[in-house]
Amino acid sequence: MEELKLVGKIAADKESKKLGRIIKIENIEDQKTKIPKPNVLVLVSKPFRKDIVILIEVSKLLREEAEYVWFDIFKKDFDQEVRETRALINL
Repeated sequence: MEELKLVGKIAADKESKKLGRIIKIENIEDQKTKIPKPNVLVLVSKPFRKDIVILIEVSKLLREEAEYVWFDIFKKDFDQEVRETRALINL
Protein backbone atom coordinates (compact mmCIF):
# COMPACT_ATOMS: atom_id res chain seq x y z
CA MET A 1 0.00 0.00 0.00
CA GLU A 2 1.56 3.26 -1.17
CA GLU A 3 -0.32 5.43 1.37
CA LEU A 4 1.73 3.97 4.26
CA LYS A 5 4.52 6.44 3.49
CA LEU A 6 2.20 9.23 4.70
CA VAL A 7 2.25 8.02 8.32
CA GLY A 8 4.22 10.34 10.61
CA LYS A 9 3.99 13.37 8.33
CA ILE A 10 2.22 16.64 9.11
CA ALA A 11 -1.16 17.23 7.45
CA ALA A 12 -1.80 20.71 6.04
CA ASP A 13 -4.69 22.39 4.24
CA LYS A 14 -4.75 24.13 0.83
CA GLU A 15 -3.23 27.27 2.32
CA SER A 16 -0.40 25.38 4.10
CA LYS A 17 -1.94 25.73 7.56
CA LYS A 18 -1.10 22.85 9.90
CA LEU A 19 -3.95 20.47 10.71
CA GLY A 20 -2.17 17.79 12.73
CA ARG A 21 0.08 14.72 12.50
CA ILE A 22 -0.93 11.64 10.49
CA ILE A 23 -0.90 8.64 12.80
CA LYS A 24 -2.50 5.87 10.74
CA ILE A 25 -4.25 4.95 7.50
CA GLU A 26 -7.29 2.68 7.60
CA ASN A 27 -9.92 1.42 5.19
CA ILE A 28 -13.21 2.62 6.66
CA GLU A 29 -16.63 1.95 5.15
CA ASP A 30 -18.44 4.91 3.66
CA GLN A 31 -21.70 5.52 5.55
CA LYS A 32 -23.81 5.77 2.40
CA THR A 33 -22.31 3.18 0.05
CA LYS A 34 -20.77 0.77 2.62
CA ILE A 35 -17.68 0.52 0.39
CA PRO A 36 -14.36 0.67 2.30
CA LYS A 37 -12.23 3.66 1.34
CA PRO A 38 -8.75 4.58 2.63
CA ASN A 39 -8.84 7.35 5.24
CA VAL A 40 -6.02 9.21 6.96
CA LEU A 41 -6.30 9.51 10.74
CA VAL A 42 -5.01 12.94 11.83
CA LEU A 43 -4.14 13.50 15.49
CA VAL A 44 -5.11 17.01 16.64
CA SER A 45 -3.22 18.13 19.76
CA LYS A 46 -4.00 21.44 21.40
CA PRO A 47 -2.73 22.71 24.76
CA PHE A 48 -5.12 22.19 27.68
CA ARG A 49 -7.39 20.09 25.45
CA LYS A 50 -7.87 16.39 25.00
CA ASP A 51 -6.21 14.94 21.88
CA ILE A 52 -8.66 13.97 19.16
CA VAL A 53 -8.46 11.98 15.90
CA ILE A 54 -10.13 13.24 12.72
CA LEU A 55 -10.60 11.32 9.44
CA ILE A 56 -9.67 12.73 6.03
CA GLU A 57 -10.19 10.75 2.82
CA VAL A 58 -6.99 9.90 0.96
CA SER A 59 -8.73 10.99 -2.26
CA LYS A 60 -8.43 14.62 -1.00
CA LEU A 61 -4.63 14.39 -1.15
CA LEU A 62 -3.14 17.21 -3.24
CA ARG A 63 0.60 16.71 -2.89
CA GLU A 64 3.26 15.30 -0.64
CA GLU A 65 6.78 16.41 0.23
CA ALA A 66 9.44 15.41 2.75
CA GLU A 67 7.56 16.20 5.96
CA TYR A 68 4.23 17.71 4.87
CA VAL A 69 1.13 16.40 3.10
CA TRP A 70 -1.42 18.84 1.65
CA PHE A 71 -5.12 18.02 1.46
CA ASP A 72 -7.97 19.61 -0.50
CA ILE A 73 -9.61 21.09 2.61
CA PHE A 74 -9.71 24.43 4.39
CA LYS A 75 -8.59 24.95 8.00
CA LYS A 76 -11.95 26.46 9.00
CA ASP A 77 -13.82 23.38 7.74
CA PHE A 78 -11.37 21.11 9.55
CA ASP A 79 -11.74 23.12 12.77
CA GLN A 80 -15.53 22.84 12.47
CA GLU A 81 -15.17 19.04 12.23
CA VAL A 82 -12.95 19.11 15.34
CA ARG A 83 -15.54 21.16 17.26
CA GLU A 84 -18.36 18.80 16.25
CA THR A 85 -16.36 15.73 17.23
CA ARG A 86 -15.42 17.24 20.60
CA ALA A 87 -19.08 18.05 21.23
CA LEU A 88 -20.08 14.46 20.46
CA ILE A 89 -17.42 13.14 22.83
CA ASN A 90 -18.60 15.43 25.64
CA LEU A 91 -22.25 14.23 25.42
